[in-house]
Amino acid sequence: MQIILNLVRGKFIAVILGAVGMGLNTMFSSTISLISNLAGLGLNNSAVREISRAKETGDSVTLSKTVITLKRWLYVSSIIGFVLVILLSPLLSKFSFNSSNYTVAFIFLSLMVIFNTLSMGNASIMQGMRDLKKFALYSLTGSAVSLIVSVPLYFLFGIKAIVPALVASSLITYLFSRFYVSGIKTAPVKISWKESYVSGRGMVQLGVLMLISSSIGSLVNYLVNSYIINRGSAVDLGLYQAGTSIVSQSVGLIFTAMVVDYYPRLAAICDNKEKANETVNQQIEIALLIAIPVLSIIMIAAPVIIRILWTREYLVIEDFMRILSLAMVFKVPGYLIGALLFVKGDKKAFFYVEALFANISLLIACVVGYRLNGLTGLAWGYIVMHVCYFLLVVTVTWRKFAFSININLCKQFLLQLLCVLAVFLVLLFLKGVAGYIVASFISLLLLLYSFRLLDKMIDIKGFLKERFSR
Repeated sequence: MQIILNLVRGKFIAVILGAVGMGLNTMFSSTISLISNLAGLGLNNSAVREISRAKETGDSVTLSKTVITLKRWLYVSSIIGFVLVILLSPLLSKFSFNSSNYTVAFIFLSLMVIFNTLSMGNASIMQGMRDLKKFALYSLTGSAVSLIVSVPLYFLFGIKAIVPALVASSLITYLFSRFYVSGIKTAPVKISWKESYVSGRGMVQLGVLMLISSSIGSLVNYLVNSYIINRGSAVDLGLYQAGTSIVSQSVGLIFTAMVVDYYPRLAAICDNKEKANETVNQQIEIALLIAIPVLSIIMIAAPVIIRILWTREYLVIEDFMRILSLAMVFKVPGYLIGALLFVKGDKKAFFYVEALFANISLLIACVVGYRLNGLTGLAWGYIVMHVCYFLLVVTVTWRKFAFSININLCKQFLLQLLCVLAVFLVLLFLKGVAGYIVASFISLLLLLYSFRLLDKMIDIKGFLKERFSR
């Protein structure tokens, strides 16, 4: 539902504001995202680990102190981030758009740093406490109300509404996060600000690693956007954003459904090698069975998706979306295996693999790819990067934690990879109706194969029968 709401919002931006408006929206969002990550000190990620561990022990006092400590650190850091954006707004405008015309816009966008940072902290509390119902409601209601508020602004004021709409959306999301987290009960404890500072340093140390990784990731995203808009145009950036949004959100749907529970669950049992290996393998298997049929459908339906979600102006990214979909086949297992580096607390391995290799290789791949062949070349760069990352993370986790992908999962992945590669090649070389028919047949086989295995694991047929009988 949340992804559908985001797609609807993207459709309105595409129709009302055009590719230029989408490019401006992307540039503002990526800039503030970078600063919000810095202000958050990575606590939104490390807090999930600490809160889930405290909850697992059943120590309500430690759990309450962890929650209070998290909130206090985020209050201070969000205000510092807010002030920094105001002070640096002329530089941000100049560097982002090669113009000083957007200085005032960045001053207003500084409010987003406070709202985004505090929202992420509240979301971490819900996730760490495993209160998934509240977490889901917060995500859904915040997106829905933000859409209702943003669209009228776009209609009335056009491109001038981008900044007010972004600020309003972040404020609404924060208010909903605060509402839902207020319903989570913790033990009444007293802890001084000095104690919060001391006890929070350990959480911050782990969070800083995530901060470095996410900040470099946001910086890379910002640099890629800046490179496209300066070497190409705002139209190219809008097309890039449109193509990556639908592909990444389709995979994001799967990650959101699983990772909200996967991270805290893996953190709780990460010291048990056998259980950790089993958990990661199971998660990869389920993710691939869901993701690969979805990605194959996106490849086939790319022209229809573009017409529904955007306008005919965006049809030029048809092949771009297909190449990105192929890259996501390697991102899914790599992402889930990489979680071991974080939950195990191996700071050195995490820094070199996640912070440096993943982000720097993506930047190089995108810049070189775009320079050689525009957006299509950039998409091929994504494939090279994700294949290399997948191989690296498998090697590192095997050597450090004795993790291995079981033989049955390897066979399943190879079969699925060959099938989705066949869909891609058929659409690339067999043009016209014949290509779509053959690709659809292969995709149908993939779907049936996935359904059969998923039914064995979780008894989908039995679940449906029970629901319909009720």
